[in-house]
Amino acid sequence: MVTDKVMSDPYASPVGLQNARMVFILGIAERSGTTYLQDLLRLHPDCDVDGMELEEDHFVEFSDLLIKFVRSASRGWKAWWGQEQLQRERELVFRSLGDGLISYLKMQVVNRRVLNGMHPVDKDLKVLVTKSPSTSNLELFFRLFPDAELIILIRDGRSVVESAVRTFFRRFDRASQQWANRAESVLRFTRNDASRDRRYLLVKYEDLYGNSDEEIRRILSFLRLDVTRYSFERARNLPVRGSSTLRREGAPPTTSAGRGVAPGIHWQPVPKSADFNPLARWSHWKRGQHERFNWIAGEYLTALGYEKKVYPNHRWFWVARNYLLDWLPIESSVGLGRKIGRELKANPNKLGALQKLASKAWGVIKSSAPARGTGGVA
Repeated sequence: MVTDKVMSDPYASPVGLQNARMVFILGIAERSGTTYLQDLLRLHPDCDVDGMELEEDHFVEFSDLLIKFVRSASRGWKAWWGQEQLQRERELVFRSLGDGLISYLKMQVVNRRVLNGMHPVDKDLKVLVTKSPSTSNLELFFRLFPDAELIILIRDGRSVVESAVRTFFRRFDRASQQWANRAESVLRFTRNDASRDRRYLLVKYEDLYGNSDEEIRRILSFLRLDVTRYSFERARNLPVRGSSTLRREGAPPTTSAGRGVAPGIHWQPVPKSADFNPLARWSHWKRGQHERFNWIAGEYLTALGYEKKVYPNHRWFWVARNYLLDWLPIESSVGLGRKIGRELKANPNKLGALQKLASKAWGVIKSSAPARGTGGVA
């Protein structure tokens, strides 16, 4: 039996999965909507994995480590056929590592089928969709996975930052800088000649949510999937997962051991309410938040096609304020104070929590780097 073979050989790959096409979703950052997009694609029968979900793989995010590995391993290789051929050999190793990672992702599907016992292990799968909420090392994607298809999901940085602050207690400046770094990687990738003629698609979360039927058709066409087999009705009524606003009522506070997730946040499906609007996450921002975000990431917000909120008066004051926030550990100190408050509220062992936090406090303050602004771009 196929199941016995898989159980005895964990590296066995049933024929039904060997030829599955790989689709990678890379979101610009956490809270950019990768779960939403993956759930939408899995409504297509060719992408259905029987209700199971793969873990976020983060392979591309850390692929620079594989580059370092290949360089280190090849230092002793003799360049019998010249430096160009030696570099081609390095690229072949890098691609082979990518093939191995894809094989692992397919085996994840097999292992889940074995464990839940509800579906045939060798059931055919035409398209396997995986996701990661990071565009770090995006330029390495097609060197690692040259035959895969890539969807890059971007979202308004203000919504990403607001959701990250609400969900993971992220610091505003740190979340803004991370979004700016990831946006820069997306822009660099799309402007690079080496990316031309590659199979990738840039998708805006705002288009995906606000004009879902048309945008889903565009994505399905890119992935060469039969649009007539897709249920747009199910897509319109897709439950919400992981929202920063739809929380469990009465959830207890969480500690750092609980991964720093805000109380009530979960990734179980929740019916979409009539007033649910993920496109207005930052609508309550005051001028100080807009000025700070524009200083750190406004350049990239505009470059990705979003419109900044700008204020014409008192520019000197806000420039001076941003320089001050760049060089003083104000935000990190405030963030540490809030973390202490959360830990004390959630942890019954108050003294132990204080001792643990005190040992980290100095290191947090020392390691807090100033936000890298865009030179006062507003």
